[in-house]
Amino acid sequence: MRKCGFTLLELVAAIAIIALATGLAVSTLRTESPVQKLARAGLQFEEFCMRVRFQALENGADRIVAFHPEEKRFFMRIPAGFEPETDPAEETGETDSREKRVVQEWILPEQFELGEGLFEETDLDEEGTVELFRFFPDGGASGNRRFELHYRTLKRIFEISPLTGRLTARDETEEAL
Repeated sequence: MRKCGFTLLELVAAIAIIALATGLAVSTLRTESPVQKLARAGLQFEEFCMRVRFQALENGADRIVAFHPEEKRFFMRIPAGFEPETDPAEETGETDSREKRVVQEWILPEQFELGEGLFEETDLDEEGTVELFRFFPDGGASGNRRFELHYRTLKRIFEISPLTGRLTARDETEEAL
C-alpha cells in the first residue's frame, strides 16, 4: 500500500525555490534609500575628481574642474597655455596608438542640490561656466576647496587638500546643524 505525500527531498527543493524567488522579488522591488543615493552620487563625484587629478598628473599640466550651473554639469577644462600641441599624425589623417583625449564630466543627479557659496554669479565666464578648482601636476589643488552635495535632509561635504589634492568626504544631516 502506497502513502500519498511528499518526500523530504521534494519539500527541501520546493522551499529552496520559494526562498530564491522571494529574495529576487525583494531585491527587485526595494528602492534605494536616500543615504544610498547620496553615497552613490558622492562616489561618482569623487571618481570624477580623481580622473581629472590623474589627467593633471599624467600630462604634467594643470587641469580645471569647471561647473556649468544651467546644465548642472561638472567637467574638466584644460587651461589656456596647457593645451597639448597638435600632433602631425592627426593633421595628415594618420592614426597611431596614442590615447585620444577623453572627456571627463559628471552631471548632478536629479533632486540633488549644491551647497550655498560654491560660486558667485560674477564668477561666471562668457560661456556661463565657473572654475571651481584646479589640479596641478604635482598633485596639489587650488580654488574653492569645499563642496557640499545635498539630497533631501542629507548632506555630504567634500574638502580638497591644497597640498596633496586628496578629496575627503563626510556626511551630515541638515537637522544636526
